[in-house]
Amino acid sequence: MPGNQAKGKILIVLGTLVVGGTESQVALLAEELTKRGWSVEIYLLEKAGSLVGRLEAAGVPVVDGGHRSADRRIARRWSGLIASEARLVWRVVRSRPDVVHCFLPLTNFMGALAGRLGFVTVVTSRRALGNHQDRRPAWKWIDRVANGFSDVVTANSRAVAEDTAIRDGYDASKIVVIPNGLDFSKYDNVCGDRNETRGALGLSSEHVAIVMVANLIPYKGHRDLIAAFARVAGSDPRPRLFLIGADRGIGWELLGAAGRLGVADRVQFLGPRDDVASLLAAMDLGVMSSHEEGFSNALLEKLAAGLPVVATDVGGNPEALENMPNCVLVKPRNAEDLARGLALAIGWLGTDEPNRAIRRRLIRERYAVGAMVDAYERLYTRLSA
Repeated sequence: MPGNQAKGKILIVLGTLVVGGTESQVALLAEELTKRGWSVEIYLLEKAGSLVGRLEAAGVPVVDGGHRSADRRIARRWSGLIASEARLVWRVVRSRPDVVHCFLPLTNFMGALAGRLGFVTVVTSRRALGNHQDRRPAWKWIDRVANGFSDVVTANSRAVAEDTAIRDGYDASKIVVIPNGLDFSKYDNVCGDRNETRGALGLSSEHVAIVMVANLIPYKGHRDLIAAFARVAGSDPRPRLFLIGADRGIGWELLGAAGRLGVADRVQFLGPRDDVASLLAAMDLGVMSSHEEGFSNALLEKLAAGLPVVATDVGGNPEALENMPNCVLVKPRNAEDLARGLALAIGWLGTDEPNRAIRRRLIRERYAVGAMVDAYERLYTRLSA
């Protein structure tokens, strides 16, 4: 704030600002804290991603740690990480932030270590269940070291907090749960006409448009969803399935599965889109088929658009759907139960209209950006004191 002393100085540590759930949350947090009079700086291991320009335009300095993940030489990547850590330690020592706040496993470790070496307060964040430890056991010890260096660990759902306490043997009283926040303005002021968007997608008023927003990654459960959709579509000609998200290597498998199950002409892969809010406004039903989740922004977005949602009973999904009318939890990795949930929700659509307003209201009450930033302000103020 020009002419005024900042409320405090926060250094956020992250890998990149390539758009993702965590990165979007960090961008919202940094922007809002800056508006409220905090001095916020973001240290990236690698200065990359479309969110960099947005944050710099908002007056948030973004520092490049110099790491280059695209370098194919393993030795160069490791030396780059070590050099980036050294630069981070120097940044902490020189700028003396009130709090170093780190996000995601690798930067949790690197930022916590730098904070401890610089003798400043450290906050690390758990944004997902610890399944990465199952895939790569070394992460268990990396996470535990990061936890040990932290003054506070934040989690974005109760499920993530419980998982962290149990999996890492971490003191649950030192975990602060702060749910994600969502900017609802783009859902309140959706550009374009629903019928126009449906027409562009080849939808008539009779079709039932089902949507999932998730990059094509195995743990998002797209294979289960296509199998479940085929079960439902076999006895109902109305459903159409739309998959929004970048192909991370399994798109050809999913196309093949849709073809073998006879629903290729009823499944559309829309790729990554920047008009998700408009697309959601044209849909009838949302779905999340993930095998694991921390707390899904994509799930909140579907509810913000007023959609009924069928979601797997994992991570923070039950918290998001708590008391949401005409929403269904199903078993993960179970196409049969997912098909049951889809059929149930489709059957409710004829009488669902009054519930759209209820879902939109509840999601805004629980997960507004302002509430998220308030919670972080209280945490930073307490730690700074």
